[in-house]
Amino acid sequence: MSWKKVRLGDYVNIVSGFAFDSQSFNTDKLGMPLVRIRDVGKNTTETYFSSTYRDEFVIDNGDILVSMDGEFRIAEWKGGKALVNQRVCWLKSKDKFNFDERYMLYCLPNKLKSIENSTSFVTVKHLSVKSINEILIPLPDLQTQKHIASILDKADALRQQNRQLLAYYDALLQSTFIEMFGDPVENPKGWEVVKIRDLITEAKYGTSKPAEESGKFKYMRMNNLTYNGFWDFSSIKYINLENSEIPKYVIRRGDIVFNRTNSKELVGKTAVYNFDEPVAIAGYLIRVRTNEKAVPEYIWGYLNSRYGKATLRNMCKSIVGMANINAQELQDIDIFLANIARQIEYAKIVQHIESQKQQAKSSLAESEALFQGLLASYFGDN
Repeated sequence: MSWKKVRLGDYVNIVSGFAFDSQSFNTDKLGMPLVRIRDVGKNTTETYFSSTYRDEFVIDNGDILVSMDGEFRIAEWKGGKALVNQRVCWLKSKDKFNFDERYMLYCLPNKLKSIENSTSFVTVKHLSVKSINEILIPLPDLQTQKHIASILDKADALRQQNRQLLAYYDALLQSTFIEMFGDPVENPKGWEVVKIRDLITEAKYGTSKPAEESGKFKYMRMNNLTYNGFWDFSSIKYINLENSEIPKYVIRRGDIVFNRTNSKELVGKTAVYNFDEPVAIAGYLIRVRTNEKAVPEYIWGYLNSRYGKATLRNMCKSIVGMANINAQELQDIDIFLANIARQIEYAKIVQHIESQKQQAKSSLAESEALFQGLLASYFGDN
């Protein structure tokens, strides 16, 4: 579609956030919420500002924010009245009779990404107010702007619903574990406490061989495990193994895979491999196989519970920016010896919820494709 192109600065005012004194920051919800760079697109913030401020730095629902360091993002704020910190700005229409802010919300992401990709940097990329002002955007008449924004609002709402459904399933898994086995902190059901080593037959490292672009086996690396304990196959490498290496490094259906080395926030990612295709694992991963006292989903649920995540964060050792939990330390973690029949029941529930999640993921992929296709149809040539 071909519309006239206009300079963004002629249609919006750019209001920059303020350099608030970090001495007055807190996470106890004292004072006003403070939006920082990391909060753009989240609609919530953990940071509050407990000192005096000027009203000119207060935003409210519907204001359009832009993050100006690192990744240049644009998002509508939906978190209520809040202050805006430095290196975040918000865009206000100068002429609401000719310019729709929601149209701008959908028009600008690709423009900002282009600036980000072309911006040189030493440590962190910086976006200037001048660069934002100089952005050229296609601008049809106001009615067309509102029509486009309305269609994209509906498409965006559909993909947000699918994302919320996935979040619901994750929360359901957490609550189901607590309901069936009790809070690991209090152990209200009085389970015997044992070590993970008492519930497994092995805990073995993957191979240190380098990944290849092609090979006999798919090669699972730490990025293939998600924080919530599932698999991400969007980036796959391959590896060739000698016959003697296959029993050592290949995982099969029912194996637990534990990420032993990563950042402190991500070390300890744990997933159960429930696929028929044999795949190899890299050395940053540990293959764990259970004995007759446990089903894989039970240990998975324990380590992915809030208690399990906290335990892993507290025990990992940091080495040159990376954290590590070795196989012996993994086996020394305390765990309930829950009734095996209840474990099996829990595993069936997990498998059912995972099946529902896969359907939700497919719906999300379809709604995401619809949204991106609409964006391309409206702004792809501009």
